[in-house]
Amino acid sequence: MTVQPALHRQHCSVAAPTQLWLDAEGRLAGAADAAGASSPASAAGGGWFTGLLHGDTRMLCRAEVRVNGMEPEPATVEAEAGGVLRVRGLVRGIPGPTEDPAVELLQIWTVTPGVVRHSLHLATSLESLDVEIEIQLAADFTDMAAIRLSRFRDPAEPFAADDSTLRWRDGGRTLTVGAPGSVAAGERLLWRGTAGRGRPFEAEWQAVLADSEDAVVAARPPASRRVRAEPSGTLGLLLDNALDDLAGLRLATRKLPDAPFLAAGAPWYFTLFGRDSLWAARLLLPLDAGLAAGTLRSLAAFQGTRDDPAAAEEPGKILHELRSKELVLEIQGLRLPPVYYGAVDSTPLWLCLLAELGESGLDDAAVRSLLPNAARAVEWLLAARGAPGSPNSGFLSYQDATGHGLSNQGWKDSRDAMQFRDGRQADGPIALSEVQGYAYQAAVDTADLFDAYGEPGGQALRDFAEALQQNFRERFWVEDDGGPFPAMALDGHGDPLDIPGSNMGHLLGTGILDASEARLVADRLLSPELFSGYGVHTISRRAAGFWPFSYHCGSVWSHDTAIAVRGLLAEGFLPEARTIAEGLLAASGSFGHRLPELFAGISAEESGHAVPYPASCHPQAWSSASAVVIAQAMGVGF
Repeated sequence: MTVQPALHRQHCSVAAPTQLWLDAEGRLAGAADAAGASSPASAAGGGWFTGLLHGDTRMLCRAEVRVNGMEPEPATVEAEAGGVLRVRGLVRGIPGPTEDPAVELLQIWTVTPGVVRHSLHLATSLESLDVEIEIQLAADFTDMAAIRLSRFRDPAEPFAADDSTLRWRDGGRTLTVGAPGSVAAGERLLWRGTAGRGRPFEAEWQAVLADSEDAVVAARPPASRRVRAEPSGTLGLLLDNALDDLAGLRLATRKLPDAPFLAAGAPWYFTLFGRDSLWAARLLLPLDAGLAAGTLRSLAAFQGTRDDPAAAEEPGKILHELRSKELVLEIQGLRLPPVYYGAVDSTPLWLCLLAELGESGLDDAAVRSLLPNAARAVEWLLAARGAPGSPNSGFLSYQDATGHGLSNQGWKDSRDAMQFRDGRQADGPIALSEVQGYAYQAAVDTADLFDAYGEPGGQALRDFAEALQQNFRERFWVEDDGGPFPAMALDGHGDPLDIPGSNMGHLLGTGILDASEARLVADRLLSPELFSGYGVHTISRRAAGFWPFSYHCGSVWSHDTAIAVRGLLAEGFLPEARTIAEGLLAASGSFGHRLPELFAGISAEESGHAVPYPASCHPQAWSSASAVVIAQAMGVGF
């Protein structure tokens, strides 16, 4: 069975829409760099990948470096702000006067949108050394969807080459490599010279990458105000790294180049996503109101206008994800159109962010301009309740009508995410608990927003919210030997999923819970069955389907835990918020003071370090943005 490539030991630098991925030792030469790759990991269908990617395509798949015919032995790989990776290695095959290594090669990769520079600095302790640096290049133009399945194209031949320039083309996508001083033709670069003690030898080349004209996203310049973290220690390191990663994820659509948003994450989600981009913008609102406005505007530009079951589009609905072409993931049975609306939560989350931006008073013009979109989103919200007489009447629910869309359309969107205590999978249509919380908050806050701007519709929203809250209290609350708790969801028969899950943390701060109910949720989140010591498990450790390496049934997601912390702060549970935030901060230390998309649900009692989930993406926008919530729980004001 094919599995996704492992990412947890990879080094990456991102400057959207460009990504550089090196292997664990800092090499851009992958066992999985072509069809028929020879490594055991690749042959098994998983392994890892390296490459220089732009948009949804890996362009350069190999840049193998040799000094005098020998590969440098890697020593360290260090990431620096501004999209820089520094790879330090030793060329042990060149002897010196003692047993110590005599030659060091420092490689500096600098990634900017559409352009990547690779500088090489060779130093030696020898008085004189004849140097030959060779780089073997290959380009394969493998689509991102194929890479996720570990299926790689054979390298392509360059259509033009001379001593210092190589060019590849695949459809409308181009890769141009310029190498001043190179003296080799063909698919390699070659420099010759001399070095000596105190006289390094240096060379540099750069790759220029260009999308086809149908690309839907493009680079967005960094925010004009670069916030630096003030706290010291591990929290300061996490914040600085997070802000640097987030700067590399900034994009805009070709449709609205002046409306920035954050790509969901690297490497697979380098585009506009509804819930991901919205949650990242919500978490970052104290630092960047312009990002919130840009995210809202970008999503509003694609707001649904018609009923199209193939795309899950409905009038007023906010999209799930945007691509330049159809996304096909055969192993998952997915075939998603370029503009796909298969998310039940994007629309209420869009309304929540708009109301929060309006309440902040930071961009009145943007809020006013989006009120017509808000009215259409409200129409969808009020119409999305289950039909009278249906098992989930009165609740927002979902079910894929095509057979090739997402079977689960909340943030836990894998096929096995919704299950009962005994491991049975829930049948649709499914009504998620957190979505009812989002909808309640969206209705109440949008009603206040409409009142503040003199818009009609406030009372209808308040009536909707009141009925939703009452129905939620009657239908979602269940009880086990640990006491009452809100179920993760109701299945298509109206039955509540009878095992605690992290979804309940998203209810805090939405207003759908009263004070006593919020207390019950807070206590359950801190219980051993959900709190690992590093974060909140996606599902209870007591569930039959719990597995710490399951994507959505036992792992810990950084943003999911941070949203629970955010809710605890909003409800006034400050000690509880700090306890969970400290766990997440401790986990970040296991990942270079960064927060990945998710990590394994191995508890702190079982391991002194947070354990990676091998296929976890990084950086991930809402995970990096979680650093702001951790800082808030630690008493840092923004």
